[in-house]
Amino acid sequence: MILLSSIFLSPAFAIAGLALASIPIIIHFLNRRRFKVVHWAAMEFLLRAMKKNQKRLRFEQWLLLLVRCLVVLLLGTALARPMGCSESSLAFGGRKSALHVFVIDNSYSMAYQADRPGAQTHLDQARKLAGQLIDRFSAGGEAVAIFTAGDPAGEVIATPTYDLDAAKMAMSRIKQSYCATDLAGAMQKAADLARTESRQPSKNLYIFTDGTRSAFAGSQAESLKQLGPELAKLYHVTHFNLGRPNQSNAAIADLHPVSAVVAARMNVDFAATVRGYGNVNESTLRWFLDDQPLPTSAALHPASDTPDSLLPQLALRSAGAHVLSTSISGGGDRLAVDDSRARVIDVPQDLKVLIVEGERGVGALGSSGTFLKLALAPAASAQSSSSYVAPELISDLELPSKILSEYRAVILTNVPQIAAAQADALANYVKSGGALLMFTGEAVSSSSYNATMLPRGLLPGPLVRRMTTGDDGQAFTFDFKPNGNLHPFLEVFRGEEKSGLDTARIFTYWQIDPVKSANVERILEYSANHDPAITVHNLGAGKIVFVSTSSGADGWTSLPAKLVFVSLVHELLDHAVRPSDDWLNLPVGRALELPASLKLSAPPALEDPAHQPIALDPATLPDGRATYRSPPLTQPGIYHLTAGRAYPVAVTVPANEADVRTLDNAAIRRALGDADFSFEGDDLPPPAEIATAGNDYGWIVLLTVLGLAALEAALAFQAGHYRRN
Repeated sequence: MILLSSIFLSPAFAIAGLALASIPIIIHFLNRRRFKVVHWAAMEFLLRAMKKNQKRLRFEQWLLLLVRCLVVLLLGTALARPMGCSESSLAFGGRKSALHVFVIDNSYSMAYQADRPGAQTHLDQARKLAGQLIDRFSAGGEAVAIFTAGDPAGEVIATPTYDLDAAKMAMSRIKQSYCATDLAGAMQKAADLARTESRQPSKNLYIFTDGTRSAFAGSQAESLKQLGPELAKLYHVTHFNLGRPNQSNAAIADLHPVSAVVAARMNVDFAATVRGYGNVNESTLRWFLDDQPLPTSAALHPASDTPDSLLPQLALRSAGAHVLSTSISGGGDRLAVDDSRARVIDVPQDLKVLIVEGERGVGALGSSGTFLKLALAPAASAQSSSSYVAPELISDLELPSKILSEYRAVILTNVPQIAAAQADALANYVKSGGALLMFTGEAVSSSSYNATMLPRGLLPGPLVRRMTTGDDGQAFTFDFKPNGNLHPFLEVFRGEEKSGLDTARIFTYWQIDPVKSANVERILEYSANHDPAITVHNLGAGKIVFVSTSSGADGWTSLPAKLVFVSLVHELLDHAVRPSDDWLNLPVGRALELPASLKLSAPPALEDPAHQPIALDPATLPDGRATYRSPPLTQPGIYHLTAGRAYPVAVTVPANEADVRTLDNAAIRRALGDADFSFEGDDLPPPAEIATAGNDYGWIVLLTVLGLAALEAALAFQAGHYRRN
């Protein structure tokens, strides 16, 4: 069977033809046994006459039997489609048959300008070489499929086509993508196709990439190692490395505010991450705000580990959406798309925070939320505050009437219990990107919290028991070492020997048992028993900060009375709050999704950087709220959204594609699991060096069958026709 598979495309038909060829022989012998011999005197004269022609009749019968057997046998052979090597002299008259699959890397690094004759970029050269390969194929017998390796992997021709002109046109229309590389995804599509096209005797896979490290390393490295040997079993694989050995590139990999909280009346630090790969010249970094140049610029020599460049104390006095951008020049690289980067900063007038208190005491500082409100917005005068935070203090009874999406953060302090419906609302709020901070206190019911908050992921772990000081009156303290290993939330206190965190006294707190699956981070612990004092964990797109002690003057702790309490609360808030403009800053290939909290008076409209309209379709979020969503945005640049007011939308290229340093063939082979691939450069080798297609002789055998069928009819007429002498 294995031998037949190497000769025939469908060996089952050949076996069936061989079996059926025995039918005429069986019929022949059966017919000879059907008559009974009866001696009749009158027939003796006829038998003597027939004996004179017996040899001729027997020859005609055997010839007719042979022709009939051959007709059945060759019909099965024709259906089995016998194959032959194209290099063989027997290939004369054979029609070539093969499957040719192309994987074309069109990620943004393929826009590197190599300036070859007739091909400016690597992608231009890939399309050119692939088109020349298609010109070598034979029409009618060789099929072509095409996949792209820009993230996500795409299908240009998923079902193999025998129309080579159409395949060549489709190849020429492959667009330059500005996404990262998904080579593993494209190779997986090729592997899946080979299994569905198992009858093709000859399968060839041609992979065109620029051989960059970003294409073969990172998250897809393990998948490539597994796919390489698998593809080598399914195809004859040829990899074309179009990259140049000395490629270099300077890029701005990131642009972000140092603090997540941005509001009007704030001075904010911004950081640009500049990277250089290969032999990059000295460059100049420039900053722009709303297309206007800022006086700050810096000369730098980009490298793969260049420290971030800071734009300090940018004053954002007016609320609304602003575009901060950076660009580098003078690097001399040949990939311009990542030489600039923009970020949209949606500056609110203030940071709205909802403080929910569960107990109100006697006096101005008696309630559990008063210290928090004063810490977030210290009064500049009796009537106003100079803080960028706008806290709103309510009781827990008012919480159900509030629209949580209108607040950047919600703080619960000494709230006795949370109803199931309100716990659901808080969970949805955090999952959609909100920040939740919780302080405990005397009124907190552990059984209620464990029953409603814990199952919804709103607690870092169950409340185990209330810890209090013993008879010796020795209070608990925080395990804070200003020069030790600090959590990022406390980095601002590094080196502060007298911050007050180490001297704050805690008399009562709730002991918790962190849930391992929640990936709870300990921001601060207690010194005596290393119980968690302050924790943070993620829930969906938001964060939850849990403080195991009180925020009020209820005798649980002396922390709220210390100056450090103001800084601590601000740091917890700043690190927990998600930037409000994340939805306005997208990587290429991501869809724009409008926040459900956006108040619309008319259907929104979106335009691309060239001011061409892009459809926004109604969509439903997982929590049931209605919104609008665009198709994936495929071009980098500033888009223009009208949704109640005008919003710029910054779409940027992925940072991990900027490393254009190339790998040699040996390194690529290792990255592909040491698979048995052929490796070529940026030009086509002679035709004899490329895997050639087999020749399908099925149509020739079928013509032979038709000829034999005609001969059989003539012989049957000759043998069965009565002729007069």
